[in-house]
Amino acid sequence: MFEEFINAYKTRYFKIFSDDFHGRFRRLQNELTEPKFHPSAELKQELNKLDLFLSSPLTVAIVGQFSSGKSTFLNALLGSEILPSGLTPVTSKPTFIRYGAAPGLSVLYENGRELYLGVEEIGRFVDQRVFGDDVSRLCVYAPSEILKLVNFVDTPGLNSLSKADTAVTHEVLKDVAGVIWLSLADNAARASESAQIKEFLAGGGKTAICLLNQKDKLSKDELERLKTHAQATYGRFFERIIAVSAKQAVTAQAEGDAALLTESNFSEVISAIRELFGSEDIKEKFVREKCSRLVAVNAKQHEKIAKIYEKAGEIISKFDAELESNLKAVQENFKPKIELAFNELKHVAKLVADEILASLKSVKKYKYAPRKTLLKGEYFEASSYEAVDFDSDEVFSKLIYNDVKFAKFFRTYKRGLSALQEEIGAALDEIYERLEREFMIYKSEFENAQKEDETHSETVFADVRTYAGQVYRTFLRDYETAKFKGLQKTALFFEKLNLKVAANYENAVKIAVYFLKEKIAGSMRAHEQNGFALFIPSFDEVQDRVLTSLNLYEFENEMLGSASFLNKILSALKSEFAKIKDEKLAKIAALSAGHKKLRDEILKAGEGFGRQILL
Repeated sequence: MFEEFINAYKTRYFKIFSDDFHGRFRRLQNELTEPKFHPSAELKQELNKLDLFLSSPLTVAIVGQFSSGKSTFLNALLGSEILPSGLTPVTSKPTFIRYGAAPGLSVLYENGRELYLGVEEIGRFVDQRVFGDDVSRLCVYAPSEILKLVNFVDTPGLNSLSKADTAVTHEVLKDVAGVIWLSLADNAARASESAQIKEFLAGGGKTAICLLNQKDKLSKDELERLKTHAQATYGRFFERIIAVSAKQAVTAQAEGDAALLTESNFSEVISAIRELFGSEDIKEKFVREKCSRLVAVNAKQHEKIAKIYEKAGEIISKFDAELESNLKAVQENFKPKIELAFNELKHVAKLVADEILASLKSVKKYKYAPRKTLLKGEYFEASSYEAVDFDSDEVFSKLIYNDVKFAKFFRTYKRGLSALQEEIGAALDEIYERLEREFMIYKSEFENAQKEDETHSETVFADVRTYAGQVYRTFLRDYETAKFKGLQKTALFFEKLNLKVAANYENAVKIAVYFLKEKIAGSMRAHEQNGFALFIPSFDEVQDRVLTSLNLYEFENEMLGSASFLNKILSALKSEFAKIKDEKLAKIAALSAGHKKLRDEILKAGEGFGRQILL
């Protein structure tokens, strides 16, 4: 039972391929459609078509301008006039010609319905004037020996009135390895036809034969000159250029005229078809060309996706490279403004100190010393001394109650602090917005990215579109959060500065005045009791007390020097941005490396297929 399980597991998960060309192709097909590549339905369909192509007789497309005799030529191949012909374009949809034991017609409709009819009914479906758009294609079956070797497909005539006909021919040629190009002998090798041949056959890896039809209309010399001219004009696109008369061949077959059949040169055409299209080599060449392209374009898609991811990394790296200079610019711009804000406070402290000093007045005070009399009595002797003092109410009146100058200064100062905070915030916003602008451009460029080839993976491109469309969540949100932290720290500093200094001016003045008043009074008591020296406040002492009361010593370090609040905020922002950069670049590198690995694996699968072919 365990052995049965192992065999079932191997059957399901381990595929074994033969060593012939078809087996090697299927190995490549299996590798290219592994789930890790997220293969598209179009890629699977293309590979399935190639698989069917290798298993089926070669299909050769019959191509040429309308009225070039394509239908007549095919009738000559089939040995009977099955296909209608005329002066008007009659084939508007591809008509396949395949081997059948008896003549027959299959009509495939766009909705998938298939109708089987007698081959004589084909006239109802091939005339462009009545051909229904609901018909997808026709398939004629005939018991012709050549069809055992090669299938044919009759394409709409080029240069017809319908541009759709040319598009149909292009679609047909995508899936065929062989082409027979019919050109009217009296119209061959003209510039318009040469351009069409180049358009349809250049770079397609197809094996092609050119038939100069209606050779019976030219003399022998004219025919030789035409063949020489055709060879020089577009000979590089064809393995053979053969002059033939399809009409003579049909007539000869109908009448059993061997001489006319020889004159038609149709036997050379049959020989060329057997020689060029009868070998499996042409199918292998075609499949190699197709697979080479499929490998290249599907490897290229992963290279493209890797570059899209890397471009996001380039944006981040560029932002990081410019960050230090941008932060330094902010520092240099606002350092003098912050110093000015501090010095303005220091200046107003000086003015307050001046007002306090101006209020000092000399006052006459008395002190009492004990004295003893001759009768051993004791009394206190009064003596006067000069001291300085001030009326605190008078100072408050000047600086607070009846003040206009200082109140106006602090109102203006508070507005200035608010403006300075907004300026710093705007500068930090601008640094972030530079990154935001780059990613918005990135988003607009890639959020609608479409696959460049129909076989590319829709899943892979959908992932890229989602990635590009979510740049805020993927990239910007973390940077914005770090920026907000910096803005919050800035706001907290200015709020503290406002509360402790600008909005606390009256309390600070009162505290300074009361402190000085008490120190003067204390020195008087000490002088009267112990004879200590009197305290006469100097300007520096008064200013120092005002600065202390205004908390300016606390803010000096935060507003000036290398340890200022702004430097700390910018340093923290730089550090936070660096962490974000490292994290984002690591994720981008992983995504890019993943697609490069897939690219390399696809290329390796293609190389393996090619090496085995060359053995």
